[in-house]
Amino acid sequence: MKLSLLLTSALSLLASAIPYTDLKTGISYSAFFDTTGYSFGIALPVNATGDFIGLVTGKGTGWSGISLGGPMVNKLLIAAWANGKTPMASFRKTPRPGSPPEVTGTFSLVPIANGTYTNTTHWCLTFLCKACILTDGTTFARASATDVLGWAYSSAAPATPASKSTTFTKHTKQGQYSADLAAARSPMFDTWAALAK
Repeated sequence: MKLSLLLTSALSLLASAIPYTDLKTGISYSAFFDTTGYSFGIALPVNATGDFIGLVTGKGTGWSGISLGGPMVNKLLIAAWANGKTPMASFRKTPRPGSPPEVTGTFSLVPIANGTYTNTTHWCLTFLCKACILTDGTTFARASATDVLGWAYSSAAPATPASKSTTFTKHTKQGQYSADLAAARSPMFDTWAALAK
């Protein structure tokens, strides 16, 4: 393995989240940003539940991925992309590296309209993730102060952007980072969650 690849991997693991407030919604997040145009923010209630609010971005026709449990394999994943002017997302899970298939469960994703858009530089999907923090080890723990989340980005479009079950080419950049989940907790969570319709 090349030294540059080793250093990039090490830096990705050392990366951490920072505070971010979205001006379109007023929601405050613990967020991770990458130079590709990928970002993911998370907001949580003060007391642990299965719900969170997420904000994910990407560029152009490319896709972005989130691993709610750190690595990709055997964790609950969210893939997001834009189908024309409409940001899309689906839950995924895979036992091995490769394009993860769509999965269903008691979890669901409800968009927050004023934080969901496309423009000339990027797309953004803001959502309430209901019953998404699981107790089976496939996501971060509900009461964690910090935990590791994974991310992936590709500039290539999904094979069938209009389909939630589309396949993806391999990501062009990925990593893991330390999420400050204590900083993500807010007494405003219920007010923000009510924006999801």
